[in-house]
Amino acid sequence: MRNIQVESDFESIKNRIALLSSNHSPRWGVMNLEDMLVHCTTQLKLALGEISAESQGPSIMRTRLGKWVSLSNIPWPRGIFTPASMNMANNKLVPVNIETEKKALLQYLGQVKVEEQLQPHPFFGNFTRQEWARMVYKHLDHHLKQFGV
Repeated sequence: MRNIQVESDFESIKNRIALLSSNHSPRWGVMNLEDMLVHCTTQLKLALGEISAESQGPSIMRTRLGKWVSLSNIPWPRGIFTPASMNMANNKLVPVNIETEKKALLQYLGQVKVEEQLQPHPFFGNFTRQEWARMVYKHLDHHLKQFGV
């Protein structure tokens, strides 16, 4: 499964992020491009422990089965539930501009890739480094597809 610990997957995600511009609009969902970039950066800040989040969501998500389904190659549905701390509407996170948000996302992506100790996920609880690498890849891939990249 693709993940940010695999150098070719990491480079692919970085290149896709770099392609984003004001010409990209969402194919689904309510976030604009700047919001999506901040949303994705927020996930990485959660992983690094810069933002804290309480455990939430159905308890089955914190089981091996819940993790397996979420991290599998099965695509996530559009409009899937997001952790409260990553919800743009609830947190009034204010994007600056596309280029600034892309730069921040890429910086945090690099930090998460090399960090040895990542924090628990609000839905899934404790993740191994490999599980986080898969989650980050899958989350970014989901949102890049949302914007046609």
